[in-house]
Amino acid sequence: MGETFNRIIRNLWEGLLEVIYPRENYCIICRDDDCFGICKNCRKSIKVIKDSYQDKIISYGYYGGVLKELILKFKYKNNFTAGDILTELLEEYIIENFNYREYIITYIPLSKKSKRIRGFNQCEYIAKKISRDLSIRSLEILIKSRETKEQKTLKKEERYENIKNAFSVKRGIELKGCNIILIDDVITTGATINEAYKLLKKYQVNDIKLLTLAKSHKNGLQTA
Repeated sequence: MGETFNRIIRNLWEGLLEVIYPRENYCIICRDDDCFGICKNCRKSIKVIKDSYQDKIISYGYYGGVLKELILKFKYKNNFTAGDILTELLEEYIIENFNYREYIITYIPLSKKSKRIRGFNQCEYIAKKISRDLSIRSLEILIKSRETKEQKTLKKEERYENIKNAFSVKRGIELKGCNIILIDDVITTGATINEAYKLLKKYQVNDIKLLTLAKSHKNGLQTA
């Protein structure tokens, strides 16, 4: 009964969002009017990292071009069509590469102050939409326990020190033996997601998939 009620509420909420933020009937990148959200050409231009599953931190693509533009539109311009497109990219990857029904999905948190200023956590939005679309359990596991400087303003060594001990696990959550997919948007040094990973491992989590939308090129593209 509880799950049925929650599903009804989620469907009503998604319907309301569709009314408030309808998906554009044109490509939000090139403005082609023969599609909804993104055209085939723009989507094909995203540089996918084909061997990313070999790495500890898995990134869908490189932070540049169309993928970068989608991330910036979503993160800083509240374009939820871009957010839904980004979610679909990760969903496709999860379906193809993970035995995902055995996992809990969660996300890198923002501090209360940062979330209040931005209005939403882009990683939370993506994780919860993946949860609904793929019927994976989502859970708020990590909290940002202190304010930090923006990572993109810092040098590599400073980023690790800045984020050190910035996260904590929410009280009352049992993680021993769980499998977790942890969502982040963009990585450069990996300092943030690695800090979260180290904390989760202390709680005897069985397996952790670190899944991000994009990573910077070796030539030093900055994170969003």
